[in-house]
Amino acid sequence: MAFYLSALALFLCLLVSAVGQDLLSCENTSADASGYRCNVNGSLQNSCKTFVILTTNSFFSSLSNLSFYLGFNRFEVAQTNGFSADTEFLPKDQPLLIPIQCKCNGSFFQAEITKITIKGESFFSIAESLEGLTTCKAIQEKNLGVSLWNLQDKARLLVPLRCACPSSSEVTRLAPGILLSYPVSEGDTILNVAVKFNTTPEAIISANNRSLANFKPENLVPLTSLLIPLNTPPALGPLAKPSEPNSRLPESSIPVINQHKKKSKMWMIGLYIAITGVVVGASIAIAAAFLVIQLKKKKQNSSKQGDPELQQLSLSVRTTSEKKVSFEGSDGQIVETTPRKVFVETYTVEELRKATEDFSSGNLIDGSVYHGRLNGKNLAIKRTRKETISKVEFRLFHDATHHHPNIIRLLGTSLNDGPDSFLVFEYAKNGSLKDWLHGGLAMKNQFIASCYCFLTWSQRLKICLDVAVALQYMHHIMNPSYVHRNVKSRNIFLDEEFNAKIGNFGMARCVEDNIEDPEFHLSNPASCSLGCLAPEFIHQGTISPCIDIFAFGVVLLEVLSGKTPITGPDNKGEGSVCLSDKIKSILLSENADELREWMDNALGENYPFDAAVTLANLARSCVDEEPSLRPSAGEIVEKLSRLVEELPEGGQMLISESSSKPLVKAAAATGL
Repeated sequence: MAFYLSALALFLCLLVSAVGQDLLSCENTSADASGYRCNVNGSLQNSCKTFVILTTNSFFSSLSNLSFYLGFNRFEVAQTNGFSADTEFLPKDQPLLIPIQCKCNGSFFQAEITKITIKGESFFSIAESLEGLTTCKAIQEKNLGVSLWNLQDKARLLVPLRCACPSSSEVTRLAPGILLSYPVSEGDTILNVAVKFNTTPEAIISANNRSLANFKPENLVPLTSLLIPLNTPPALGPLAKPSEPNSRLPESSIPVINQHKKKSKMWMIGLYIAITGVVVGASIAIAAAFLVIQLKKKKQNSSKQGDPELQQLSLSVRTTSEKKVSFEGSDGQIVETTPRKVFVETYTVEELRKATEDFSSGNLIDGSVYHGRLNGKNLAIKRTRKETISKVEFRLFHDATHHHPNIIRLLGTSLNDGPDSFLVFEYAKNGSLKDWLHGGLAMKNQFIASCYCFLTWSQRLKICLDVAVALQYMHHIMNPSYVHRNVKSRNIFLDEEFNAKIGNFGMARCVEDNIEDPEFHLSNPASCSLGCLAPEFIHQGTISPCIDIFAFGVVLLEVLSGKTPITGPDNKGEGSVCLSDKIKSILLSENADELREWMDNALGENYPFDAAVTLANLARSCVDEEPSLRPSAGEIVEKLSRLVEELPEGGQMLISESSSKPLVKAAAATGL
């Protein structure tokens, strides 16, 4: 009997969930999926300022996520919810009050936001991540001609959030009147929702009768939305205790949400107990199977003989076949919709020799990195020592990092007994940012070798934004946060479409010996490494996200000026100068002509001067001597996003080529 009760409870749970999923479904043809109807019950307003509640989840766990991926103003969100705009990590399942502008589009009320997509997302997964505040059908109606599935990275979608403006009768009772969009969660009932918001069940039922389908208040469905009529915005506080529901709509009290949900019916308790039993039983079975597999692997590994150092290195590597190795990690959070298992291949020396034509000089990209092609796939193959590979932090290469669009992927390794071992990376067709700004071997090996080529202003801005997004992920999304320590133009790579990716991720320990060696800097006074290092790292060895921000500021200065981080003596008698010092003197002088003269000649006058001033000031704040005065990666992303949004539509994105010298400044002022 107990078994049948458990099965029935599980079936009911799945049935309720399926109803919510059905509303989100891309096959749903109901008008309810498009939103709440306008001009219902004598509605007088075609537009109103209102709010939605978005509960933090694995998709949206920080202000940076909300700002970049959904376009919400982080300062407004912070102010509305009573915390600092500098706040990054938000507790999971934390309800946030999001201000929106709700408008009638002729048939339905909607609040449109711009969603920046992640590769592989779908309309359905976006609707699911917003937990009922939109639907697949509603998104599809706003993005005609766009494929519903397997979206490209960083595409812009219009996402309509479900909202409504009060009718004339509601305005009379609620002046000024708010209809809050609330995503229904598991276990919600009309009664406990009314308690949370200090209103009445009758008021909620009345507000939701605008739906085309018959609203069933006795059966709230998760992954759907509910309109809550209020006379003031709610104050969301985890320590607040809700009062008993009033017999009428509140007029002066401020409603408060209690995060702890109450169950109003005893059968719900039985349902959860039954589900827990099923889950526990399944977990025990999975754990037992996992233990058997691990014991079998341990027995197999103990019988293998080989180099002790290679055996020690293999502790962080689990072999899943003769060819593939799985590197798994638990650090960080991912803004992905469908988790994928990451495989990092192992290569033989013979395979890499074949791929690089026996490491010929014609395949040399830069330093000890070669271009290779194996099984129709382009690779970047780095010759290194076995000891260096042992310092790679493989624990960081979990699914989120491996597929982050702005981090170069580690594809494989080749561990050998001889002097040389190899790391195999994703290949970036357009070389490094350093190659484009300062020239380099990689440039000479590409198709652009014989022409005069440079990055346009639009390309430079978008490259900077891509790098900032990668730093935002490392500093604010990964938990614990990760400090790259080696951000510089040489480690920023450009793919075929000039998207930027940071290289050498997870390899801070591999390069720290060179960076921290004073002799290295003394023998290389104009080295890029020295010019990118924060003063607190040079003098005290301090390691924090602030040192990455300093280095990023230097990259911004390189992008603006086209100069190396440390410039040598010039014909004016000036000695070696750091870009981080030069920009301070230029901005202090307040001489616009001095800034124009300092800008990269390759740009000519093909850039907005005001935007250049903004970028120069951002770079100046990044290279501040005082670490606490530098902006966070999230703040940088927001500022750069604004500059990118201001770029003209259809702006030049192709490589700029010219057989002659770049444009020179005209004698007369151009007004830029």
